[in-house]
Order: sequence, then structure tokens, then C-alpha cells
Amino acid sequence: MEGRVTLTNEGKDKLIEWIASGDTGASSKCLANAMCALPHDGSYPMDSGDFGRCLRLLDAVPELRGRLNAMRGINEYWNALIENWALLEACYREESGDKEYSQNTSKLMSKILRPIEDKDKNFVRLGPSCSLRFK
Repeated sequence: MEGRVTLTNEGKDKLIEWIASGDTGASSKCLANAMCALPHDGSYPMDSGDFGRCLRLLDAVPELRGRLNAMRGINEYWNALIENWALLEACYREESGDKEYSQNTSKLMSKILRPIEDKDKNFVRLGPSCSLRFK
């Protein structure tokens, strides 16, 4: 995979600690796997809770942060998120610190992701805060 990260022993230890922490989700696991050239399912953060887990991964394993652009090309969702990452991160950190859910960040994410969702045949919106995405 282009953009592969070869972690130092310290980075590997930090990644193992992060995995064991339980503060993981589908999108943060995708982030970790894709950056380490491991199989992934393309899951992306859909709300501020997901985004926060991705940020905490990058905080836990700083070696990955510098390679965030390697996520470009995973899918349209990741492309849009990476394009707006600095804005999303600033909003999340300002609003929530380390809270699990941040309303303004989720709204900003929805604004970024909704145009892609609207074109995605595999995405079904069931209500204002309920959706399904088929793979």
C-alpha cells in the first residue's frame, strides 16, 4: 500500500496499548490497519464519537499522525474527511476536549459527508440520526 507506515518498536508498543485500551471502533481500526498496510473494510468516522476515537488513536500513536494523507483514496468519505481534518479536529478539541460526543463536530461532519451519502447507493438514511450503509 502506498503511504505505508513502518512503526518503530515504541510505535508498535503504543499501537498494541491502544488496541488493548478498548477505545476503538470500526473507523479507528480502519485507520490503523490501512496505515499499517493491513486489510481494512473502509469504515470511516460517521459522527464525533467515531472521530474522537480516530483522534485518540493518533494521539496514542503519534507516528501515524504524520501519515494521515495515506488515507486518501480509501474511499470518497475518507477523502472528504482528510480534506477537512484540521477543521474537524479543531472543532472537536475546542468543543469537547475528551468527551465522547460533540454536537457541533457531528453537525460539521454531516455537512461534509451528506453530499457523498446522498450519491451512495449503499447508504440508506432512516431518519435524522439513523442510517445504514451496506458494503
